[in-house]
Amino acid sequence: MALSIDSFVAVPMPHDLYAQLVQRYPAGAASVIEQVVQDFLDRTAEDFAGPRPDKRGIQWESAFLPDGTQVRTKYFGKLQVAEITGSEIMWEGKTFPSMSQLARSMRGNTSNNAWKVLEIKRPADAHWQPADYLRR
Repeated sequence: MALSIDSFVAVPMPHDLYAQLVQRYPAGAASVIEQVVQDFLDRTAEDFAGPRPDKRGIQWESAFLPDGTQVRTKYFGKLQVAEITGSEIMWEGKTFPSMSQLARSMRGNTSNNAWKVLEIKRPADAHWQPADYLRR
């Protein structure tokens, strides 16, 4: 299938960044960019797909946290870790109705912005991420 010029878009990027990429991959800079963007879209698909009635987990505003997601915060130097189990938020044998109430409980019943104090690691994630990152 032949692609027309209308099948492409131009994305502004700093010239020096593009020059470094071309220096490393002279014959395939465009394919590297395409692969990186596709990888990003694949890794973040669940962040933007909206509610999923067929999947177990919880919907936290714009972020879907699937079953098995771990949630943590550090309070006075100690890590507290909760988990999404089915469609419930569980910590120390208790169920919490919201991430806000979980954060409050994990942090000594103090008032906190859960988006700012919690970190998330979904089953497919390699690393912990600030919760605030997931809602962007």
